Amino acid sequence: MNVSPSVSSKVSSLAFRLLYAMSLKGTKDFEYSMDHLESVQRKKLTQLLHYSENKVQACKYNLHSTMSYEEFAKRVPLTKYPDWESFVLEQKNTGSPSLTRDTCDRYQPTSGSSSKMKWIPYTPSFLTELDSAISPMLVNVFKNNPRILKGKHYWSLSWIPTHLRTKISPDANDDMKLLPWWKRLFMSITMAVPNEISFAATSEGSIISSIAHLLSCKDLSMISVWSPTFAINLFEQMARHREELSEILAKGDWGDRRQELFHIPCPRSPFAANILDTWNGEVGPDFLKTIWPDMALISSWDTSSSRIWAQELQRLFPDAAFLAKGLWSTEGVVTIPYQGKYPLAATSHFYEFIDHDTQRIHAPWDLKKGQIVRPLLTTGSGFFRYDLNDQVRVSDFLRGCPCFEFLGRGEGIDMIGEKLTPKIASEVIRKACDTFQIRALTLLASPGSITKGEKPRYHLLCEAQPDDQLKKKITQFTSLLLEESFHYKLATEIGQLNPVNVVLHPDCRKIYQERNEKRGMILGDMKIEPLVLWDESDAEYFQRLSLNTRTL
Repeated sequence: MNVSPSVSSKVSSLAFRLLYAMSLKGTKDFEYSMDHLESVQRKKLTQLLHYSENKVQACKYNLHSTMSYEEFAKRVPLTKYPDWESFVLEQKNTGSPSLTRDTCDRYQPTSGSSSKMKWIPYTPSFLTELDSAISPMLVNVFKNNPRILKGKHYWSLSWIPTHLRTKISPDANDDMKLLPWWKRLFMSITMAVPNEISFAATSEGSIISSIAHLLSCKDLSMISVWSPTFAINLFEQMARHREELSEILAKGDWGDRRQELFHIPCPRSPFAANILDTWNGEVGPDFLKTIWPDMALISSWDTSSSRIWAQELQRLFPDAAFLAKGLWSTEGVVTIPYQGKYPLAATSHFYEFIDHDTQRIHAPWDLKKGQIVRPLLTTGSGFFRYDLNDQVRVSDFLRGCPCFEFLGRGEGIDMIGEKLTPKIASEVIRKACDTFQIRALTLLASPGSITKGEKPRYHLLCEAQPDDQLKKKITQFTSLLLEESFHYKLATEIGQLNPVNVVLHPDCRKIYQERNEKRGMILGDMKIEPLVLWDESDAEYFQRLSLNTRTL
């Protein structure tokens, strides 16, 4: 049975209001935590120790639910994923809980810029922790952006690479399963894209079906993605496949993709098909306004290396409000957007912070404004004092709760003693963008090759057409900025590093993302990091970047 747009809009609006009402309890708890941070966090640690009591790692450190935070901090060292990997894999393979009391049916894959695949246990307790952050975030968004209560929303999925889709639970590719059943019910009513697309056999199938549903949704009022480049990629794919999408929408049939997408309802929209037929393929504000006239809110990351791409999203939707994301990772949530700031998600996990300068570990109630710190998480997944390796600055306080600004990944690159950090790289990228009005993506380190006689060097990747004069100017500019770092300047002067190479290539971003996808990273969650290391195994991508560009 077809439902008229007006009826559909009313149903969505009602679902949003019910979702809002049922998120008020979690919001009230979060509000309480901002005035009682220490007591709430100590209680959270006690709860988490209870979940892990008598399990293998808790026994190793003699942990129990009646111990104080101070005792816990003395007994448990800082940890990273390799400290947990064997226990996670044992639990995943046997189905027997070894880290917490919860039986875990979902393991979320993730990866860093250079690390191998990690599997994070999404236990029922951990999912509850995530929902504790989602509730106040939803209430805050609805209060500040009432226009999104009309129409439908698009929340991007966790885009699992094609080669992993047959090896993991389908739940890992369905973000709706992060929510309690009642939130899933209301969210499913309000979503422009059905969650069945997460079960497509390939990433391309998921993308094509997502775009088709989005194009058919004239009352779309919100787009929420993690990485802004993911949304931009979607629009570029829309242009690349516009003839196929026009045919799909005109007929309401998947055509050649019918075998892969048979389980997904195919949208039909002669209106959208006609627009695609007359479109020249250039993605701009006027075209997007024609497709989605009621767009009210765009949300994505906007810090560090995501800044320029978030600005591009805002340019594409000048009439929509913009909401920056808080700091979320697959391993947990640190901050949420709330009342114009980014406070600690204090009702979710238990948090500690390593001071960048002193390396002293602080409880969240001991932090001071201006500190640069690295978060440690103890969560319902069973991880203790897990180092996210993210750098944040204490930017402010919301009542008694610290608020943060994300600065970038904590790790640096030190191939031969140059000691470059994401902070330095971010500054180089920002200044190059602002000075030359280009899109600089990342500072990419390559260790060189002894057999080929190549020294290590850095490459500034810029999404632009080749231009020898521009390349020369950016190279000189970038060199001067990098040489402000004593160790980098010394390394170049004594010949340990070759001079920086600027790459102007129209497909830099695409090549960067394809490389990361091949390494198991998830497109929808993928950040373009300000500082990354590629090695000899990435020769194919270096070769592609070298086309149409010359090293000065």
